Amino acid sequence: MLSLVNIAARAGTMLLAAALTLSCTGEVGSAGGGGGSSFEMSGAGGRDISEYWLSLDIPLSQNTRMLSFEMLRSEVDRATGRSWVVAGADQWDLNRGPLGGADYATTFADDLTPSQQRIVLIRKMAFAVCGDLVTAEAGSVSPAIFTELDPGAAFDAAAANTKAQISALFRRFFLADASAVDIADGQALLAALSPDGSDGRIAWRGVCASYLASMRFLTY
Repeated sequence: MLSLVNIAARAGTMLLAAALTLSCTGEVGSAGGGGGSSFEMSGAGGRDISEYWLSLDIPLSQNTRMLSFEMLRSEVDRATGRSWVVAGADQWDLNRGPLGGADYATTFADDLTPSQQRIVLIRKMAFAVCGDLVTAEAGSVSPAIFTELDPGAAFDAAAANTKAQISALFRRFFLADASAVDIADGQALLAALSPDGSDGRIAWRGVCASYLASMRFLTY
């Protein structure tokens, strides 16, 4: 016979699966959701990556809580010093609903549960914000974030200043010191994005976005 705890856990899992299914409308970047293009939601071969999103049946995954909308916006600003702007238009309020924020008209509490739709949207945000950050600080005489090297210049993934910059970024984003493994992971990502070290903009944008869109940054 199932215990009340097991029954409650299974019921919670079923509710989460239902919520994920309902949330995956494929409307990220639609006219009502922030103004993105359909191309941004295309996967391999041009397929719509939202069409066959699966509901993940992970017991007790409802215990994961993401940052609220206002907390997320504040933390992105703290970590990068930048807002989420596309074509001159700030995207935060346009995406309040998809990011779980209450609109105080039809919803009065933030939705803190993770969903496939929200993670994809956050990745788009991360690449936009980090792209603007790298562009602004490349060649700057007074950078605020990339204080150890110029993110627009060629780099050596094994160099001491590269390791120092990875460590500084990690601490800024996660408010903790990077371990040797964390630094090695950053070096590996840089090398994967620009094997010869010639394209610092792409490489550092990728590291920044990987931190900003990581569950370590997004949850509590």
